[in-house]
Amino acid sequence: MRSLIVFGAAVCLAASAQAQMPTLTMESASIGGATDMSSKHLAEVAAKRKIATIQAQAGKILSKSILQVAQGKTDLAANPFILQFLMSKGLGPYSGLGREKGKALAGNLRLLYPYHLAHYYLIAFQATGIDSWDKLKGKTIFNGPPRGGALTTARAIIRLTTGLNEGKGYVGKQIAWGQADSLFLDGAVNAAVRPGTNPASYMPIYIAAGKINIVSIPIAKTQTAAFRKFVKAPGNVAMTFPVKDLAHYGRGVNVISEDDMFRTVSNTGGDVVNKSMPKALAKALTKAFIETLPDLYRKAPFARGQLFGIVDDKQMGMCNAGVKFHAGAAEAWEEAGHKIADCAKP
Repeated sequence: MRSLIVFGAAVCLAASAQAQMPTLTMESASIGGATDMSSKHLAEVAAKRKIATIQAQAGKILSKSILQVAQGKTDLAANPFILQFLMSKGLGPYSGLGREKGKALAGNLRLLYPYHLAHYYLIAFQATGIDSWDKLKGKTIFNGPPRGGALTTARAIIRLTTGLNEGKGYVGKQIAWGQADSLFLDGAVNAAVRPGTNPASYMPIYIAAGKINIVSIPIAKTQTAAFRKFVKAPGNVAMTFPVKDLAHYGRGVNVISEDDMFRTVSNTGGDVVNKSMPKALAKALTKAFIETLPDLYRKAPFARGQLFGIVDDKQMGMCNAGVKFHAGAAEAWEEAGHKIADCAKP
């Protein structure tokens, strides 16, 4: 009888502990990308540490996801910083909200941790002869899906680097991400200006079909007033890294640069929650993420390149977009020895 009583008490305690551990919903973008990896990692470590059960779903439209977080309908979501900025102004996909409502909703979003979503690359088969940005003139270029931030960014980079506008200087080709690789491989476009991690998941497929050129943005172009203004815009940062960081692609890829550095633009973002999330929960989630960064780096070869674990505003561009940390997250980062910019504090 005593053993039954002890067993029953243990079951009750376990059930009570489970009941106290919240179940959260989380949304990310394309499967296998930085946002997907981040959400799955957080779900894993939150469960192991008995902080929360996170139901992570990938393949979502992030403009809708962060709106749902702001409205309190979803607990966490990947947040491209440009989208939060647009929401705060009632622009783009949030024009229907109006400026006042958009500002209020954007003010409900709070960051746990930032990272780079993707870097932009000019990619072409060597057989096309495209080995510089100037050679895009008159060519057909895949520059993103029919709408969204990737297309806007790619068009801007091409314009700032070459002076060419779509429809006049070159033919732009838009297609859904799921069909983009086929478009490139079939020769329906001469080149692509598109985002990707490092290494990019699509590159092995391209290399198998032929030798590839990847072209850095020329130094002189990055120093123009227009380009400098662009990389300081919400959701954008300038990105420069050693050419050798692309050496993993092997002989199938020729990286073209004026020196030993590769220059491009990165989109920034991070995982956000509603400001109403309890401070203790936001802190516990963030602390678990920080302390398990070595595990995250081992999960994908591109993890370090997305700058997980960096909260420097110059590298992440949070303040330009009006992004602020959750109070619990800011506390977790500071206790881990990181400095949070005053403009990003709640």
